[in-house]
Amino acid sequence: MTDVVRIEGVRVLGTHGVLPEERTYQQPFVVDINADVETSRAAHTDSVGHTISYADAAADAVSVIAGESVNLIETLAERIAAKVLARGALSVTVTVHKPEAPVGTEFADASVQITRQSPVTNADAGIRHAVLGIGANLGDTHAALDWAVEQISALDVHVDAVSDFVGTAPVLAPGQAAQPDYLNAVLTLDTVLSPYQLLAELQRIEVRGGRVRHERWGARLLDIDIVDFDGITWDSERLTLPHPRAAERLFVLEPWHSIEPEATLAGRPIADIAATLAP
Repeated sequence: MTDVVRIEGVRVLGTHGVLPEERTYQQPFVVDINADVETSRAAHTDSVGHTISYADAAADAVSVIAGESVNLIETLAERIAAKVLARGALSVTVTVHKPEAPVGTEFADASVQITRQSPVTNADAGIRHAVLGIGANLGDTHAALDWAVEQISALDVHVDAVSDFVGTAPVLAPGQAAQPDYLNAVLTLDTVLSPYQLLAELQRIEVRGGRVRHERWGARLLDIDIVDFDGITWDSERLTLPHPRAAERLFVLEPWHSIEPEATLAGRPIADIAATLAP
């Protein structure tokens, strides 16, 4: 369930239309924008930087309508939607009205409405590639990772490869109590699920595996992270892509490199990133 940032009735003059003469004079266009947004972080921080400003959404509409002439209001709506999605909307509905369209008869309004999804919610983008990190440091860790791989394989995915299981020391916050070593692995897969759909499925697997989210960086029976999802860049309270600390973790980079030696993270070869971290 998401929240909505809405601005309606943004009036802008533009020169758009199929008829050649429509490119020779300015006519009014009216834009409505409804953006699905996660606003809880913005509410807690009281920062507009953690939501979508309706002023920015209006500016997106103005820049498109007052910009390059096009034939169709469908094109205008598509370009406005792309701009709003780039600001972090999970989805957006854009309506472009053309109240003085040359229809040839009396009418109340002419408009086109489109809805577009963000890369993290779009479940119609086809098959995409994801990289997961799995780990555990409580109980029978080897059995936990085997079980996690089995559960992930049962999702709407095709598991491409699973790295060897590697023991690593835990990453602790200053003053944090000692913990057992982790057993970690990296798994790569192809899926038609969206990142948010995959995240929800993985969190359900974690819960079934005994994961309890009491302490950040605390000991755990099972941990599953999305390291990378088809190169998407995203930052929200729910999900950050790529994983914000993946480039700092040899226990992710080295197993990943063992199964995908040519892989990149945020545009950099993971082999080069790992080389900068190696002791």
